[in-house]
Amino acid sequence: MGAKTTAKSDPAFLTAIAQVAPALAAWRRRRKHREPIPEHLWRRMVRLARRYGVSPIAQGLRVNYTGLKRRLGLPPSRPACAVEAAPPAFVEMPLQPWRHGRQWVIELEDSGGCKLTLRLEQNDSAAALALAQGLWERRA
Repeated sequence: MGAKTTAKSDPAFLTAIAQVAPALAAWRRRRKHREPIPEHLWRRMVRLARRYGVSPIAQGLRVNYTGLKRRLGLPPSRPACAVEAAPPAFVEMPLQPWRHGRQWVIELEDSGGCKLTLRLEQNDSAAALALAQGLWERRA
């Protein structure tokens, strides 16, 4: 099994870090409390992050990983197990007369498994739509 090569052991990486680290250290010594890192330093770090990766540069220069990643234009990381719930939405369906009966059965179900069943005469389509919208808006 071969040894794993990382950016941190690459001489070019170490040289690149050494070129930015003194300027960053000088800024840290003379900065005012909570003063943001100057843009010219961020630009230099972004160039390095594009070449060597966000994590090695953030660790090597002791800067905020998320801030560097955001400046790189990458989307924020999400936990692998995170499940995004879609916002509740209403889907409008055109209601047309049904030729095989006089009654409509409309069933609605939310993501939690709650169901609403409407049994209406065909000529009550406007009432069915208003009722369904009203009930769903209350749940949102």
